[in-house]
Amino acid sequence: MTIVTSKKRPTVGIVLPMLSGFYMGELNATLRRLAKNHKVNLIFIRSGERRDFKLPIYFNHLDALVVVLHAATVKLIEEAINANIPVISIGASYAPLPVEQYYSVQSDGVTKLYEWLQSQGHEEIGFCGDLTVNDIRSRFKAYQRTVIDHKGSFNQRHFFRVSNCSLSGGREAAIEFIQRKSKCTAVICATDHNAVGMMEQLSHSNISVPDDVAIVGIDNIFVGQQFNPKLTTVDQQLELLATQVFHRVLERISGKPFNNANNSVPQKLIVHQSCGNTNPDLEHKEDINSTRQILLNVQGRSPAEIFENFYSQAQGGFDSIRDAQSLYGNNLDWACLAECNSEQYTIRKWAEKGMTQPTTLPQQTDIQDDIRNFPFFERYDHFVASILPINSGQEDHWKLVAVVDSLQDHQDIGTQSVFNNYLDMLALFIERDELINTSNNRQKNSQQLLQQLKVVSNSSNDGIWDWDLLTNTLVWNSRLTKMIGCQDTFSDRKLGCDHLFQYIHSEDLELLESAIHNHLNEEVPFKCEFRMKTQHRGYIWVHANGSAVHNAEGQAVRFIGSMTDVTQEREDAEKIQHMAYYDALTGIANRRKIMESIAQHIVNRPNQKRAVMLMDLNRFKIINDSFGHHVGDALLCHVTKHIQNVLSSEHLVARLGGDEFLFLCNVSSEADINALATQILNAVQNPLIVDDIEIISQGSLGIAMYPYDGVSAEELIKQADIAMYQAKKLGGQSYLNFQRSMAKETENIIEIEHQLSRAIAQQEIKVHYQPQYCGQDEKITAVEALARWESPTLGDVPPDQFIEVAESAGLISKLGECIIHRVCKDVEGSEWLQTMSHISINISAKQLIQPHFAQEIIRTIRQYQLPLTLFCIEITESAAIVDYELCINSLKELHDVGISISLDDFGTGFSSLSLLKQLPLSEVKIDRSFISDITQGQTNLDFVNTMIMMGKSLGYRVVAEGVETADHNQRLNGLGIDLLQGYYFSKPRPLSELESEVAIKLTRA
Repeated sequence: MTIVTSKKRPTVGIVLPMLSGFYMGELNATLRRLAKNHKVNLIFIRSGERRDFKLPIYFNHLDALVVVLHAATVKLIEEAINANIPVISIGASYAPLPVEQYYSVQSDGVTKLYEWLQSQGHEEIGFCGDLTVNDIRSRFKAYQRTVIDHKGSFNQRHFFRVSNCSLSGGREAAIEFIQRKSKCTAVICATDHNAVGMMEQLSHSNISVPDDVAIVGIDNIFVGQQFNPKLTTVDQQLELLATQVFHRVLERISGKPFNNANNSVPQKLIVHQSCGNTNPDLEHKEDINSTRQILLNVQGRSPAEIFENFYSQAQGGFDSIRDAQSLYGNNLDWACLAECNSEQYTIRKWAEKGMTQPTTLPQQTDIQDDIRNFPFFERYDHFVASILPINSGQEDHWKLVAVVDSLQDHQDIGTQSVFNNYLDMLALFIERDELINTSNNRQKNSQQLLQQLKVVSNSSNDGIWDWDLLTNTLVWNSRLTKMIGCQDTFSDRKLGCDHLFQYIHSEDLELLESAIHNHLNEEVPFKCEFRMKTQHRGYIWVHANGSAVHNAEGQAVRFIGSMTDVTQEREDAEKIQHMAYYDALTGIANRRKIMESIAQHIVNRPNQKRAVMLMDLNRFKIINDSFGHHVGDALLCHVTKHIQNVLSSEHLVARLGGDEFLFLCNVSSEADINALATQILNAVQNPLIVDDIEIISQGSLGIAMYPYDGVSAEELIKQADIAMYQAKKLGGQSYLNFQRSMAKETENIIEIEHQLSRAIAQQEIKVHYQPQYCGQDEKITAVEALARWESPTLGDVPPDQFIEVAESAGLISKLGECIIHRVCKDVEGSEWLQTMSHISINISAKQLIQPHFAQEIIRTIRQYQLPLTLFCIEITESAAIVDYELCINSLKELHDVGISISLDDFGTGFSSLSLLKQLPLSEVKIDRSFISDITQGQTNLDFVNTMIMMGKSLGYRVVAEGVETADHNQRLNGLGIDLLQGYYFSKPRPLSELESEVAIKLTRA
C-alpha cells in the first residue's frame, strides 16, 4: 500500500503506561491542549503496566519521542536514537543513553511535608511505605535524611513497612501503629492511597485524624480530596512538568542539541485538614481553570452512568468503538484493529464516521505494512492518535487498536478524559480475552515444564531457587541450603525474600538488586556474581543465573534460577593476579602494577593532576649489612605497614625493589601533597624492635606532579628521583617537590621546623593577650591568648608561619600543650586575669581531632586548680567540619564541664544554621573582614547587624574582632554587640604590660 504522511506539522510520540488516571490523565490532557494550540500532532501509545514494550510504532514519521515512567525498553529507546529521533523521559532515567530526563523531585515533597508538620508542633513524625517500589525507596531515603538533619538520628520504630502502595497497605500501617503504641503524633504516608487507608483504619479503631494523629500523603490524587478530613499532600505539578517537556520537545525538533542535565520540577505542598490545619487562609485553593480541576469535574455525568457505559462497551470489544461519540461526546474520525509482530502489521477491522458498525476486512488484505508506519494518515494534517498495543500472551504477537481524532472539532478535556478511561478498560478487556485463549493452550505445556524442573532440581549439583513474585517467597533445593549451611534453619527450604538479602554481603546488595531489576523490567539476561554468608565458612562467592516466568497476561510471576559455588575459582584467579602485580615480601603493589596505573591515568584522565612520589630509606644498606637481611626484610614490612596506615584507598604505594617505594597519589594542591608526604615520613619513623634491637628509620622523599613535571611514567619517576636526591642532601626525613628553586625554600622550612621544635622544648614560645571590651561600657571583660615566637636565630617569626610548620611537621600538639600550660601559669599568678569573664585560647583543626584532646585540656586546667568556666576554646568553622562527628564529641565533652566554645571567623566558612545548632557554642566572633567593610556603605553595616541578630537569636555571645578605627567603633555602637576586640582598643601585648596599664587607669580613677 502507499503511505502518505503530512510533514507540515511535527509529530511527537508519547509512550505511557495508561491513558487515564490522576497521573497519566493529567499528562495526557495537558499535552493534548498544548498540541492543539501549537499545531503539533501527537501519538499516544499505551504500553500497559509491563515494562517490556518495544514496538517501534510510527517511528518512520516521528519527530520526537516522550517516554513516561520506563514505559519503553532500552532497546526501543536505542532504536529511536539510532533513527535520529530525540527522546525525552518523564520520571525515568535511561542513562547512559542520550535521553533528557524531566521529573518531579520526590525528596522535595517529603522534606516540605516534614517541615510543615514540624511547624505545626509535631516532633515525632513517622513514615509508612512499600520499599519494594523504587519511588517509595527514594521518598523513604529523603525522609531519613530530613529526620537526621533535624533530629540527628533516625528512629527505626517510626517506620511502618507495608506490602503495597494501595489502601490496604495503609490499613496495615494503622494496625502496626496501634500495636506498637506509637509515640508518633504525625505520619507521612508514601502515597495518598496509603494515607487514606490508614485514616480509614484508624477511624475504625476510634483514633481521630487529625486530633490524635496527623496523616499526610504524597501524589495529590483525586480520592484524597474527597475524603473527610481532606488529605494534606504534595502535588507533583504534572501540568507544569508536561508543559516544560512539551516546549523542550519543540526545541529539540527545531535543532537544539541534547542536554545531559536533569530537569526537575519542585513538588507543591497542598494543605488541607488531615494535618491538623485549622487556618482557612492556609487551606489550598485549587485553580478552577487548571487541567486537574477540569478533570475532576465532568459535568452532566453520574458515576453510575459512566460505569455502565464503560462496562457494557468494554465487553463489546472493538465493535463498541463507534458508540463512543454518542456516549462520551468526544471526537473520533476513524479507528482500526490490527495484528502485528515486531516488524509488520495487518488491519483486521475498520471503523469511521458514517459507518453503522466496524467492518471486518478479509484475512488476505493488502492493508499491511511496516509497524514503523502504523497507523497511516492519508487525509489528516492535524491529529491526535491513541494506540493500544494489546499483549496476546504469544511470543512476538500483538493486537493494536488505533483511535484517531483530526482535531477539527471543539476539544473538551473532561469528556476526553472519560473516553480515555474507556480506552484503558477496552484494552484490558481485549487483553483478558486474548490471554485466556493463550493460557488455555499453554496449560498442558506448563505442567510438563514444572515436572521437568522438579527432576532437574533434585538431581543438580547446583543450588536451585524458585522465587514466587506474587507471594514474595523463595524455595531452595537441598543443595543450596547445604551450600550455605542452613539446612537445619530452613528445613522446609522456604523463606521470605527479605530474609534472603540478609545472606548477601552488604557491598554486593546494590549489584544484585540492579541485576534483578534489569532482568524483570528491561529483559536483560540475569547473570550475577556475589558473596553469600554461610553458617560456618564466612562468605562464599556464588555465580547466579536465572530467568523470569510470565503468566498469560505477560506479568512476571516467578523467577527461577541456579547458584554455583565459585569461591575456589575466584580465589585461584585472585592469587594469580596478586602474584603478577604485588610484591611478595610486603604485599603491596610492585613496579608493574604502579607503572600500569600511572600509564592508565595519563591515558584516561590526561587533564587530572596526580602526584608521583619516590622515597627510599636512609641508611637502609647499613642496617641490612650490619644486622642481616632478615632484619632488613622485617624493617621493609614494618615501614610498609605504617605507610599503609596513613594512606587512604585513593592512593597507591608500590615497592620498586630494595628500599625504594613509589607512590601515585590523588592530590592536587600543594598543601595536600605536603601533608601527605609528612604523614608518610612520620609513619616511616615508627620504631621497630627486632632481635632486641630498636631501629628508627627515616625516609627521603621526592615529588613530581603530573602533568607539570612529566607526561610519562618514566619521566615522572625520573623527576621524583632528582627531587628525592636533593631531599637526601638536606639530611633525611625530608621531602621536596621537583623545581629549580626548591633547595633554598626547603632549607628555610626545615630550619623553622628545627628551631620550632627546639623553641617548644626550651619554652621560647610566649603568650600575648589582646583585651576584649564590653560593648556597653568599653571595659575589659575578657582576653584572647595569642602565641608569639621571637627566635634567637630566626628573629620574629609570624604566627601563621610557625603554626603552619607546626601542623605540617606534627608539632601542633606539643605547641598547643605549651600554650595551654603558659596560659594556666599566667592565670595562676595574675589576680587581674582571674577577674576576666573568660580567657579565649585558639585551637587548630589538627588539635581538635586528636584522640583524648578534650581530656588533656581538662586535665591541664585542673592540674593548676583553676575554674574550668574561666576558659573558652576558639575554633574556626573549617576546623569544625574536618571530622565533624569527632569534633562534636570533643566539644561537647569540654562544654559539659563548663568550658565555653567560641566559633571564630564567623561567616567566612561553610556554616549553616543546622551546623550552628549542633555545635555546643557559647560565642560567635564576626570575622574582621566584615568589620573592616562597615564604613564602605550602609549595606555592609546592615549585613553585620543581621549577623549580630542571628547570633543573639541563637542565644550566643557575639564578639566583633578587627575593630581598628574610631569609625568602626562608632558604627558598631548601638547594634547590641557584646564584646569588641581590635587594634583601636589594644594590640596583643605581654601580660605585664596590660596589668601595668590597668593599674595606672585604676590609680587615676
